[in-house]
Amino acid sequence: MPNQSSELLESARALDEAGRPAEALEAAWNALRLAPDDEAKRVVVQLLAFNPRLARPEWREDIASLIDDSAVEPTSVARAGWHILLPSLPGVPEALAERIESDELALRLLDQTYVAVLEAEETLTRLRRWLLMTGRWAEFPNLVAALAAQAGHNGGAWLFDSEEKAAIEAGPDAPIARAYRPRPSVPPPGADYPDPVTRSVADQYLDWPYPAWSRVTAPAPTTLPAEVDAMDEGRPSGLPATAQILVAGCGTGREAALIALRFPDSRVTAIDLSPASLSYAAERCAAGGLRNIDFRLLDLNRVTELGRTFHFITCSGVLHHLPDPEAGWAALAGVLEPGGVIRIMLYSKLARLRIRAAQAQIADLRDRPVDDEVLREARRRLIETAAESMGSSLDFFTLGGVHDLLLHRHEDPFDVPRIVRALDALGLELLAFELPTPFHRARYLREHPHDPLFRDVRAWAALEKQEPFLFRSMYRFWCRKPAG
Repeated sequence: MPNQSSELLESARALDEAGRPAEALEAAWNALRLAPDDEAKRVVVQLLAFNPRLARPEWREDIASLIDDSAVEPTSVARAGWHILLPSLPGVPEALAERIESDELALRLLDQTYVAVLEAEETLTRLRRWLLMTGRWAEFPNLVAALAAQAGHNGGAWLFDSEEKAAIEAGPDAPIARAYRPRPSVPPPGADYPDPVTRSVADQYLDWPYPAWSRVTAPAPTTLPAEVDAMDEGRPSGLPATAQILVAGCGTGREAALIALRFPDSRVTAIDLSPASLSYAAERCAAGGLRNIDFRLLDLNRVTELGRTFHFITCSGVLHHLPDPEAGWAALAGVLEPGGVIRIMLYSKLARLRIRAAQAQIADLRDRPVDDEVLREARRRLIETAAESMGSSLDFFTLGGVHDLLLHRHEDPFDVPRIVRALDALGLELLAFELPTPFHRARYLREHPHDPLFRDVRAWAALEKQEPFLFRSMYRFWCRKPAG
């Protein structure tokens, strides 16, 4: 019943924009059951990602299916899965082990992606300790294998005490030991960069590639001109469907994968300064069957060495880690075709205040050489003192994420006036800025009907003052190089 399904999806979108996510989820689930196509999956997944606590027990099997679906990023629905499971999990370790040993949803969640619900992590950490210290881990092979997979996903982020450390060091080859520390990998050799900031950032990602991911939720395929034209009230951009696209600072390749799927007729070049991240990216993208991505080891400040220009450049969470963010931005603008567009994501100075407060609690750790123990110690302190604020960040649940979020070698966040100054200096025009959810976008349009294209930077700045943590996942905006 595709027509009925489409109507339900439209209803779900409207309810989401109206700030009624529970009703939106109900409509989206009904649409998915009527026509389990990719669009219905995308709507359900987006709603679950933003509203995991609204997941209902009767959706258990549906969420288990989504976790296994090759077209769905498991991290997007995993929190919802844990919120379904947690109320029914036994408190006694033996009963909990028996339950999870045969619980398909719990095993899939552990096996497919990292746990990003603090209550679930703490429950499972206690269970892991019981398995190790009682020596009964061999009785639960499915559970131990899933916990070992989980350690691989989170990089060994879960906390453990000195007794556990001694036990795993006494039997390092036992399967339960791999539930604590993933098998060590040998990273590719590092690259040498003359700038000390660039070199230290590259070294960070050598040991802790970021972000951790296994697959992405397939976006609806389109073309670059269709995407850009829609932001400009349908005015033709003149960009080609077979666009040349650059992902500047691609990290472990998640964004490159999304771009390649979103614009399948385009050719994507993805650059990064970390050999380890590029190796991770190439492996994940090859596993996903993506063949239109060319990965290159290159500092984006030297992007002219590619010897070509691009119709679209995306740079997400990178510029604020450069020794001179504006210089890096200028380098990218220099290889942008006239009429081409750049999508930028930058830390907000205001939204990072919460992170700054967390960093103050681990200030002494920032002066120590970073290793896994330091990262786990940072997590331990913040779980004890700032669990509510830290638990909302997916980055807090992997070692690479903790390093990037809290102990990065260098960061230089922005505010709206600084963005405007950079746009003016580079001769770029703002095409549109993005808000995090459909609800926020709909509210903005109601409050600022004069700005249907999301280009009023004064309104943008005023909105952030009203909601200081609105852009906690970074500013996201598009800008364009004039064609003339």
